[in-house]
Amino acid sequence: MISFELNQEQELARSTAREFASALLRPAAREADEAGRIPQSILEQLWSLGIIQNQADAGGANSSPILNALILEELAAGDASFAMAAAATMGFVSAIASQGSPAQKKTLLPLFASDEFRFAAVAIMEPGFAFDAARIAATATRTAGGYRLSGVKSMVPMGARCSHFLVVARCDGRLDAFVVDRNAAGVSVGEKKPALGLRALEPATVTLRDVPLSESDRLGESDGCEVQRMVDSARAALSAVMTGTGRAVMDFVIPYLKQRVVHGAPLAQKQVIAFRLADMKIEVEAMRWMTWKAASMLEKRGDATRQAQLAFSYAGEQAMWISDEGVQMLGGHGYLRDNPVEMWYRDVRTVSTLEGAAGI
Repeated sequence: MISFELNQEQELARSTAREFASALLRPAAREADEAGRIPQSILEQLWSLGIIQNQADAGGANSSPILNALILEELAAGDASFAMAAAATMGFVSAIASQGSPAQKKTLLPLFASDEFRFAAVAIMEPGFAFDAARIAATATRTAGGYRLSGVKSMVPMGARCSHFLVVARCDGRLDAFVVDRNAAGVSVGEKKPALGLRALEPATVTLRDVPLSESDRLGESDGCEVQRMVDSARAALSAVMTGTGRAVMDFVIPYLKQRVVHGAPLAQKQVIAFRLADMKIEVEAMRWMTWKAASMLEKRGDATRQAQLAFSYAGEQAMWISDEGVQMLGGHGYLRDNPVEMWYRDVRTVSTLEGAAGI
């Protein structure tokens, strides 16, 4: 029998993240979106939750794709940009914990287990409409002492604040991943550019020009790594973020429609509106179950590629539909910045296209 019941630790983590998102992230979201930057105080409070430190402790033994999905949905219900900032570092830590060599775990994981916040990111996406995660243009060329890494990565979350990047590149005819220090020779981080959504995330373009790397910088060192697993993990995380944002839209419009009276009755009682609200609920639940299934397969180290792609594609389509419906249900108010729905609409549109044309 399949059970979706959460254990005590998962319930506690989810409720803690939910309270944190409601009390701190949601009120700060609009200001961060307008400023195009996450306030330092929010970053410190986000780090104080201990989510990332817990997964970096004990050599990464606590890293859990299921727990990540639960937490990211709750953070995204507060704000997608804040959730994506956490997801970026969680993705880096998870990759090191699950595929790093013993030496890499010993060296890197303690950096993210301290009380001082630190950011890192997995750099996969590249500029260009035709980007495909299976056809990476960045290359790593073998040298006498290691590798030379060259390429351009785009939409790197919190790029200017990251201490490390986990860069996916093509090497010897296959995809590989390399740990790159932000201050390494040949690494440059471009200025953030105005974006449709996720404005507070400060996504940056990272350019790599013949970056010298040693053998120990290759993820997994001599054993190498499974890049597809990182792609699958990213898709599951993005699905969780879109689920949380879709839920936020639904939870916002329902009270509004119950209070908004038209022709003598609340809009929520109109049959066409009631049916659409029911569909919203169904789709949020479906997105969540698909995300959890992908996360569960990742946790069991099974082949999660198909399920992660299905979860990402489905969440991208349905979260966009929910956001569009939310804007429409608020009428003229839906397009005004007095309400957060227009911001959530922009954020979902951005998250759903983070794999470029291949994600459509």
